[in-house]
Amino acid sequence: MHCHVDLMKSMEEFSKAALEKRINLLTMTTTPKAYEVEKKKLTGFTNVQVALGLHPQLVFDRIHELALVEKYIHSTRFVGEIGLDFNKQFYHSKERQIDVFSQIIGWCQRSPMKIISIHSVRSDKSVLDILEKYDCTKHNNCILHWYSGTLKQLDRAIELGCFFSVNEYMLNSPNGRSIIQKVPVDRLLLESDAPFISDIKTVEKLKRSLTHCLNELNLIKGNEVSRLIFETSRRLLEIYL
Repeated sequence: MHCHVDLMKSMEEFSKAALEKRINLLTMTTTPKAYEVEKKKLTGFTNVQVALGLHPQLVFDRIHELALVEKYIHSTRFVGEIGLDFNKQFYHSKERQIDVFSQIIGWCQRSPMKIISIHSVRSDKSVLDILEKYDCTKHNNCILHWYSGTLKQLDRAIELGCFFSVNEYMLNSPNGRSIIQKVPVDRLLLESDAPFISDIKTVEKLKRSLTHCLNELNLIKGNEVSRLIFETSRRLLEIYL
């Protein structure tokens, strides 16, 4: 689900290779200006959907691009990467991040039926507070990308109806595996977060990463997990892809 095609050596070649392997891509953008470029370059690739994003790590320097998010948000079904990041190096922009994320979630609620990929590093409670405030999960599909928060907030996110996209780094950590064990199988989705995970810069590496994830998930959640993840992904994406 969640990857960054614009960070590949050639987004067009990567998308073409994915199409040949029958791999569908939901690619994130980190700024709305990047969204403009990626939408233009990837027009015609039926296996790729480009999400409109403003990454929380870039909010402090790119606040002026928020108007572009508002401009495009009503014409796209896919939003991401957005969210909050309260790690030490980004904590100085906490209030600005909260304001920007709140505005975007508010726009999503007024223009619903979106698939939203959400970053929530050290900010899981605040992210869920905002989703709950705007009742965003009622008419949108909110996906917590690479969730690493507390089990208490995990229970809350499940209750709100959130989905969870998981990658091989999560499966290689005790905390990640404990999170995955608690998530209902019908709320699980695969992601690669390419190229950040295992330096994934080719479609072959992407396919290997996703296959590894499925194999590990089968061990944790049972042999039906592959079929159920496929069905959930198709249900979320089939009307768009």
